This record gives sequence, C-alpha cells and structure tokens, in this order.
Amino acid sequence: MKSKLITLFLTAIVCNVFAQFPESTFQSASNQYYWKNRKPYEGYWQQDVHYKINARIDDKTDIIDGDIELTYYNNSPDELPFVYFHLYSNAQTQDSYLADLYRNNKLYPKFGKYQQQGLGTNVSKITANGADLKMEQDNTVLKVYLPTPLKAGEKITLQIAFKTYFDNGSIRNRMKMFNAFGYKHYDVVHWYPRISVYDKKQGWDTDQHMDHEFYGDYGTFDVAFTFPNNYILDATGTLINKDEVLPADLREKLDIKNFKTKPWNEKPSVIIEPNGTTKTWLFHAENVHDFALTADPTYRIGETEWNGIKCIALVQEPHAAHWQNASEYTSKIIKTNSESFGMYGYNKMVVADAQDGMEYPMVTLCGGYDPDYRDLFVHEISHNWFFGMVGSNETYRAALDEGFTQFVTAWTYQIIDGKQRVRYKNKSKYVERFTEPDFVRNSEIYNGYMREAAKH
Repeated sequence: MKSKLITLFLTAIVCNVFAQFPESTFQSASNQYYWKNRKPYEGYWQQDVHYKINARIDDKTDIIDGDIELTYYNNSPDELPFVYFHLYSNAQTQDSYLADLYRNNKLYPKFGKYQQQGLGTNVSKITANGADLKMEQDNTVLKVYLPTPLKAGEKITLQIAFKTYFDNGSIRNRMKMFNAFGYKHYDVVHWYPRISVYDKKQGWDTDQHMDHEFYGDYGTFDVAFTFPNNYILDATGTLINKDEVLPADLREKLDIKNFKTKPWNEKPSVIIEPNGTTKTWLFHAENVHDFALTADPTYRIGETEWNGIKCIALVQEPHAAHWQNASEYTSKIIKTNSESFGMYGYNKMVVADAQDGMEYPMVTLCGGYDPDYRDLFVHEISHNWFFGMVGSNETYRAALDEGFTQFVTAWTYQIIDGKQRVRYKNKSKYVERFTEPDFVRNSEIYNGYMREAAKH
C-alpha cells in the first residue's frame, strides 16, 4: 500500500509540472523526420519513446534526484517480456567493468567518494500501473521485467525514480563537475536511465558502457530541471518558460557583448546573487534520442540566428572576450553544413565553454578560444548531422559517426576560412618567417591517417 501511495504521489507531481508542456507532435503525419513518414523500405520499424523527466540538483551534495514517466512504444513485430536500460554513469565506479579494463592494462584510476561506494546512477524503483517491477542490474545495464509481455503495436508507461551522483574520479566521464572561478559548473549528460534500443539487426542493445559511443531511440523529451537560482543554463530542446527563468532584463545583463574587453581569466562579476531559492527550467524537444544540459553561474550568452535557427554561445565570463564571435561562427557552420549535406533539423544549436569536446542533440560542449576553437566547433557541431539526425549505432559502426564527422571537419572549415588554419601571428618575426603553413586537409585528415598507418 505504501509503495502505491508513493507512486501516486510522484505521478501527481510529474503531471502537475508537465501540464505546462506542449503536446508532442513527434508521431504526427506532419513530422517530416518521423520514421513512419519516410520508411527506407517496406517492413522497416523503430521504437518510439516519450520521456517526461522531473529532476533536481543539490549543489551541496552534487546529487541529481529525478523521476521519469517513460512511455515506450513497441513498433516491432515481436512480443517483449522485458526491457533494458543503460546506466552510463556506473562505468566510472570502482567495481565497474571499465575500471577492470583500466587495471588489466596496468592503469590504476582514482575514484571519488560516491564512485568508491558504487554510486553512479541508482534506480530505486520502476513501476507500471502502480505495481513494482522486478529489476536485475549488471553494472551499466539494467533488465526490467514487464508485468505482461508488451505485444507488437502496444505501448507501456513506466514510472522511474533515480539518483545520479557527480564525482571527480580519473576515469574519463563526460558528466563533468568542476570549479568555475569559485562556482560549480555542471555538465549534465548521460545522467538518466536511458532505455536500450531494440532493433531488427541485433535485438536488444545490451553492450556494457566501456567508454565508447552511444545509441538511442528517437522521440520526445519533456524535461523540468531545478537548479539553485543563480545558475545560467541551456539544454537540448526549446526553453518554454524563458520569460520566467531568463527575463529580458536579466538576458541583457548576461549578454556576451558586455564583457568584450574583460581580461582573460579575470574574476567574474556577480549578476545573480545566490539566495537559497531555485528555478525550474522547462525544455521540450522532439526528433531527438538524448537530452543534455550544461549549467554555470558564470555563463554569459551570445546569440546569432540563421534561417530561423538560434545559434547560442555560453561562455564563462572570464573567457568572454575571446568568444565574441562564437555564436556567429556557429551559424556559419550550420549554414555551410546545411547547404552541403542537408538542412539542419533542429531549431537551435548551443556551443558551451565547458572544458570538453563532445556532442549531444542541439548541444556541444567545447573549450578554448578563437581562432583555435574553430575546428573543434566544426567537429562537434557537425556530429549533429550523423550522431544527431542519422543516429546510427555508434558502438557497432563507429566510422559512420566519427569518420564522416572528421571528413566534414576539414570540408566545412575550408569553406568558411580557406585551406590554411586561421592562427595568431607569432610575435617573433624570425619564427613567423619560418613557420610553415598549416593546411587544414593535412592536419584534420591526412596526418592522422599517416600516424595510424605508420604504427602497423
């Protein structure tokens, strides 16, 4: 009885929050990207998903506490007695398969306090129609038995309660937390229980996460994420309560142009005083297979628009002087790729100053400064064509993502900036005189191939 009451309470909270979200049009006949409207061959199918996630972060404990209402559509011809989920953050824990791989290669990673306890993403409960479902977990893969087999053409709604823990171990973790000039910066990625893909070729995708790439089902993501009041953030999808969390007067104060002369790495100003309250940011996304978010109190915002697509730069204030062209350069990449490879399918693209180089739907985490960051921008943004819109199984066919994207990096850079990499001139006239030109095609394509070929 207690379990059912808790489930009903969580459902009521989720329903109240998500009453504000628009109705999903993902499966409609008007959605040009929906698979049923453009089948490559007769008999083709994909599974559909609709995530409603209500999450909160405690920046004292660095723990995300979340609830999910996941509607899963079985479009396959098969009955499914169970489903699988990926818990990617468990790969960084002390007893993970990935940690064993490190040790077997005589690498001995360090682990944070949560990772030592085996805490990455912890699912405490999954229910369907108020009934608890049996779960079996094997590190980063969670098997969930359904109350009755899900027949072809049917759907099921699951209620999921989970926590995800930020930590600072030495195994590479894209879900980053770091010190941002005295504040905490969070890259909220690979952070929720993500249902595995069930496809015609391989059935369930149950590969353990071993620091490789990703694969996900397309659908709709409605996400309500609560942060302390002083954080500035952006994420996959459309911000649907902008007037509430980022009103015009605040947006003006945060504009990147206000900091165009700020010395590099000088202490940031305080625009929003932390006061113990919170803000809930609401994002709605369709035709995506994942959701990512980046948040930082020192973020300042640049914005350029091309063909109705908002190109948004988030930069830490101490770096703002060298990110003045970031949103404009992003728009050039979107334009060039759209003209070369097909129109960009989303309404925004975010480039964020986040000590990384990684792609997510509509969000790229980057770093550096102009002009050195240009090839990084091109590469990570271009992933949204292959990783983002094509969405192949990257673990099984890595070249279909990284291979194509590396080619595009050179292609697009050359169209925008020419055959030679843009760089600062050396202060020494002697060094400048004898510095050879850096041809983009060589540094981005041929040199890497030659280095790898020389090893064998």
